Amino acid sequence: MQPFDHDYAESLLLRVGRIPADAKPAWGTLTRDGLVAHLADALRYAMRRSPALPFSGNWFSTHIIGPLIINGIAPMPKNVKGVRLPSAPCDIEGLHALLDEYLHRVQSGDLNPPLHPFFGDIGVDKWAKLHVVHFEHHLRQFGV
Repeated sequence: MQPFDHDYAESLLLRVGRIPADAKPAWGTLTRDGLVAHLADALRYAMRRSPALPFSGNWFSTHIIGPLIINGIAPMPKNVKGVRLPSAPCDIEGLHALLDEYLHRVQSGDLNPPLHPFFGDIGVDKWAKLHVVHFEHHLRQFGV
């Protein structure tokens, strides 16, 4: 699995930038602009810049499903009706700034992510893995 670092962030931004504004996803109803906002929302949540969501997982989600998805053993399901984060519009430049901030906070030891709503206390390293799995899931959705 690719590490979530500055090289990955640059690759992510280039790939998102190749998605045409009117692109239709392979599944779901997300638009390119919706994708950018969704990825930004995930980063904001992990940086505690949006309200914490209540934990709605259980032993199975924290000990079986979470590790399988976070470690890339099982794919992230398509069209899952999971937790909806508060969303804010974001463009690619804003996503770039959030990626830089997130990575800076990880490197400086200043990131203290919240519990994941289904997977529980996964810590900084597993949040990073989950972001890569999540981002790759959506990049596949748009074929980039």
